[in-house]
Amino acid sequence: MRRIESALLAVFCAVSFMACSACGAGTGGTGPGGTEPGTDKAVGRLGQFFLPTGTPRNTANPRVETDAQGNLHMVYPAYSQGDAYYAWCPANCSSADKVKVVQLKTDGTVDNAMLAVGADGRPHLLLSTYKRLYYASCRSGDCTQVSSWSVNSILEHDGQREVSGEAFALTPDGKPRFVMHSYRSVGIGSPTPGTFYVQCEANCEQAGSWTTNQISGRVWQEITLRFNAKGQPRLTKAEIQNYGDYMGYYAQCDGDCTVAEGWKVAELYKTFFGFTEAVRMYPTLSLALTSKDTPRVLLLGQDKGARNLIYSECDSDCTNDKQWSAQYLLSSGAEGEVLRAGLDLALDSQDRPRIVYTASWNILVGSCDSECTKPDAASWKLGKVEYSGDMQTDKIIPYSNCTMASWFLHSPSLALGKDGLPRVAYRAQDISGGGSKPEPGTTPCSAGADMTFSRFAQPGSLTAK
Repeated sequence: MRRIESALLAVFCAVSFMACSACGAGTGGTGPGGTEPGTDKAVGRLGQFFLPTGTPRNTANPRVETDAQGNLHMVYPAYSQGDAYYAWCPANCSSADKVKVVQLKTDGTVDNAMLAVGADGRPHLLLSTYKRLYYASCRSGDCTQVSSWSVNSILEHDGQREVSGEAFALTPDGKPRFVMHSYRSVGIGSPTPGTFYVQCEANCEQAGSWTTNQISGRVWQEITLRFNAKGQPRLTKAEIQNYGDYMGYYAQCDGDCTVAEGWKVAELYKTFFGFTEAVRMYPTLSLALTSKDTPRVLLLGQDKGARNLIYSECDSDCTNDKQWSAQYLLSSGAEGEVLRAGLDLALDSQDRPRIVYTASWNILVGSCDSECTKPDAASWKLGKVEYSGDMQTDKIIPYSNCTMASWFLHSPSLALGKDGLPRVAYRAQDISGGGSKPEPGTTPCSAGADMTFSRFAQPGSLTAK
């Protein structure tokens, strides 16, 4: 994609999505353990609920996918002390009691839980911890039963490697692949920078069945990996520049993907990052392929430090950045300033883009049916997934003189049902703060997260209010 600052973009306009801050009347109510006071289900309202864990437990960023029948598959890591949860729900996942969940054991906290669903409707997971990588699969039997799962450590890296973003995917014939990079740290003892393409052909439960090849001496991070119908990989990545900013790229390989020369790259746009935000914001891009295997990209961009939201398309010769067209969905400045951590992109059966993103700690959905990068076309529509202000603030605060608490919603993951409507998983953090003079003998208020849960919503339309 051609950069705005170089005046090379042929198609780039703003459609002025607006976001509501703390909208809603405060209904539903939530308490510790992911249950709603006054109900027997973890439900805020029909189609919105916390994802179950059996025994109440804090969880982190979830991911959701749908299979050919429209059934939902989800994965979400425990917040600490290891483990992740796989969840299955039928196509109409309107309440928590429809969700069947399996706890998958790991040694060490899962920092990133990734999910891919094969053409056979069976789930495959990659679980990344600080010391090792786990591959988990359900190749036979009932995947809602833990006995059907195989969870195996496939790489011991002792903090030298990391998998970020949605860098795990299956080829069309069901073979797992992922892209790994050196651990993101600086200073003495930091790993040598590099990016690695990792693949398995068969017997993938065994560590020795995986092969690792270095494809770059730089760190490709926050990757979205996809495969076209020929089994050729396409990805988006962010890469730090010498001056400290991050640039977003599209990359593809049509030949030998185990060598750097096999990968061709197009520069897209500078990406926003905010490591001092209330929720850390890594550079974020999301990739989807059309039925003709052409790429569509949603990214959180930045212009002179100001954040914006950009949708972009390419239909041919896509490693040539001049072939990309794009438009702002939220422009830099007051519009883009509301953007927070997380976004995702999916295409419906007619290759029409549907997106989710975070604005002012609310989760919103956007949709376009045609002319999605055409200047001045009123192509995009906005809808609500869930507003943080619709969730009743928690009544249990660990510090006696904290005077406020709010839900912070972020890091959404999007899948589309057979009806074309969004199924969205995201993270809800209950954060308290404020403070008055503490009572004698009590602990003063300390601002921070009291609870964190994975949450799910099934909006009834693309333009829900």
